[in-house]
Formats: sequence, structure tokens, C-alpha cells
Amino acid sequence: MPQHSPFDITPEHILALDDEGLRLLIARLCKADLRLRGLPVSAVLYGGNQIAADGGIDVRVELSAGTEISGFIPRPATGFQAKADDMPASKIAEEMRPPKTKRVKVTKAPLRPSICDLAAAGGAYVI
Repeated sequence: MPQHSPFDITPEHILALDDEGLRLLIARLCKADLRLRGLPVSAVLYGGNQIAADGGIDVRVELSAGTEISGFIPRPATGFQAKADDMPASKIAEEMRPPKTKRVKVTKAPLRPSICDLAAAGGAYVI
């Protein structure tokens, strides 16, 4: 029988995560990635109540513009939305463009301001 390190992660571990656990995992992965690159881990921002209105961003990476970065963190300004459940494309669009009210379905609601801010900074939004 193969030996497993306590740090071995299986698909079952990932499937067992809820939104809060996923947010913490994303934040830790971001910090580990920055640490390996010699970049400040203080650039990773997260916390607070997972279900609070957060503008669609659960983990944010805010590095100086022009910082060389790639891979898990695709841009110096990157916002991660932690969703542990499967999301069809229609739900992703609704997450990025929530209707003003739940009673009225708006087909072309504007993007969340947080996503617009990331776009203006040449950043990335990752669900």
C-alpha cells in the first residue's frame, strides 16, 4: 500500500469543501505562490463573513502594477470568487451581473463594480 504524506490532497478533499473552506484554500494557495516568487504575502486580502455582500470577490490579490506574475495568480490585480457548488454558465453570468432586485429578472444587468475595477486595472476575475 502506498504511503501518503499528510499534505496529499485528493479530489474527495476538494469536493468536501464548502464556500468558506474553499476561500481559505484559495487564500493559502495565493500566499504560498507569492512566497515562492519572493513577493509579499500581504498582497492577499480575504476574511470576514463568507456570505456578506462582498462585491463578488472573496480573495483579492493586490500586487503593484507591472509585477511579473503568472500561473495560479494570473495578474497583479486578481479577484477570486469562491463557489464550492457547480455553476452553469447562466449562474456565472448572474453572479457577475446580479439583477437589481430578485423580483425582476434583468437580462443585461451591469457588471459588478468590483469586476469593472479589476478590468480597469488590467486584472483578472476567477470563479
